[in-house]
Amino acid sequence: MSTIQMIRRGTRSVRGLRALVRHPVTPADAERLVAGEVAARGPRFLTSLDRLVWPFPASPTRRLLEAAGLEAGDVRALVDEHGLTGALGALSDAGVYFSYEEHQGEIEVRRGSTRFTVGPRDFFNPVTVADYLATTGGSRSAGTPVEVSFAWQRRQGAQRAIQHQMTGLGSRPMAVWLPLFPSAAGFGAVMKNAAGGNTPARWFSQTEGNLAGVARHKRLANRVLPTVTTLARTGFPRPTHVPTADPEPVVRWLRSMVDEHGAAGITGYASSVTAAARWAVEHDVDLTGVVTYPSSEPVTPGKLAAMRAAGMAPNPTYAFMPEGTMAIACDECEDEEYHLWEHELAVVTRTRPRDDDTEVEAFCWTSLAIEAPRVMVNVENDDYGILREDVDCSCPLAPLGLRTRLQDIRGISKVVAAGVSLDGDTFDRLAEVVLPERLGGGPGDYQFGEEGAEGQTRVVLRVHPRVGPVDEAEARSLVRSVVMGDEYGVLADSVWGRENLTVHRSAPSVTKAGKTLSYERAGLARPDPAANSETT
Repeated sequence: MSTIQMIRRGTRSVRGLRALVRHPVTPADAERLVAGEVAARGPRFLTSLDRLVWPFPASPTRRLLEAAGLEAGDVRALVDEHGLTGALGALSDAGVYFSYEEHQGEIEVRRGSTRFTVGPRDFFNPVTVADYLATTGGSRSAGTPVEVSFAWQRRQGAQRAIQHQMTGLGSRPMAVWLPLFPSAAGFGAVMKNAAGGNTPARWFSQTEGNLAGVARHKRLANRVLPTVTTLARTGFPRPTHVPTADPEPVVRWLRSMVDEHGAAGITGYASSVTAAARWAVEHDVDLTGVVTYPSSEPVTPGKLAAMRAAGMAPNPTYAFMPEGTMAIACDECEDEEYHLWEHELAVVTRTRPRDDDTEVEAFCWTSLAIEAPRVMVNVENDDYGILREDVDCSCPLAPLGLRTRLQDIRGISKVVAAGVSLDGDTFDRLAEVVLPERLGGGPGDYQFGEEGAEGQTRVVLRVHPRVGPVDEAEARSLVRSVVMGDEYGVLADSVWGRENLTVHRSAPSVTKAGKTLSYERAGLARPDPAANSETT
């Protein structure tokens, strides 16, 4: 990029940030937007195809529609006859879908005699001009570049305006507890809340801005970010390093804001918010009046119970990059259940196997907004769960038409612990090669997993007793040396903290199909009954 191009992009960023803050979305305007767009989902989908798919011969979606022998009139007839979700289901049955592996370019797209390969960039919005680049969380790589516009962040701001009104937080002080780059989560959350009329008063980051192992240009971005936001006169807070392992500054700030304003809010990794709740209970700090928006990992009943024990009022959210928050819990939702923001996305499910041969209902997403970062028609995002439609609810979201719920969401291939995604292949290499070579034993003697103690997620390394004596410190050091092989591993290591990796002397669990996986997802495997165990 030339100097002139950098100056132009920087100027556009300053203007875009300033506009987000100066012209936030009001709750009334947000409600009108959502209700109107939900009522027109079918026509909006067809308009999206007309503007973002049919005019572009290289569009991945157009190529699949053509492979299925479908033209614009055929899709319109499906929507007219079956409604939007029924039409999307019919399209999926006809082969118009992208598995996560196909979307990532890991495998070839094959539908009948049609063969082609795509990658994440092929799904970028061809019409909306991107204002800045971000990256995904890197569940299988060092992250996938994605394009995001301020227009899209303003749409996310509409969600925040409704969210803050529904929870009673309004414009009272709130904090963001999410990392600096290489994660875009922190800055994104600051922008979206500002666009919704509540510019965060504090930004706590689990990571330091100059974290070793992170790409140089991202560390540079962390350094210049305060200058850019100051020039834009946004009022954005400067990030403060507060690791999950030391939540006292966050707890003390929340308590002081409740004392002064009657309420306060915080959005962040579920594990970080849980750590703050547990610290508050242990130190007799009452957090009644604190509204929390935990996300970025399964917000399990244990985590929710820990937050409630501290007096917090949790309202979990479900999000993925680059779209951002796509579902929110209301007070009537069960634990791990969410209302879908149906004005932004439609979703159907597709039955497919997971790596342990268990069949799951994978979510297939379809974008509806012209400003959407990606153009998607039935694209998997590597998550699965329960999809429920036309659910009765008396919460403020129901009158807006938000009657679809998602429940018990989990990842198909990615490993998410303490909010950070990592490549499952990393754990394969550790369990099958690195650890056996250094500590003894062989494949099948080592397994990673998750455990929850009072709602706190920890990564566990199981070492079979037959391996013999094992130096726990050496095992942890080996794991850290491999995990930190790329910047997202560095991020994970920094966010987890050393105390969140424990070693258990126990036999690895096996699946119902008899497989021993390198990483066991919680609740999906059973212990080997033939093995003895002990804990160190």
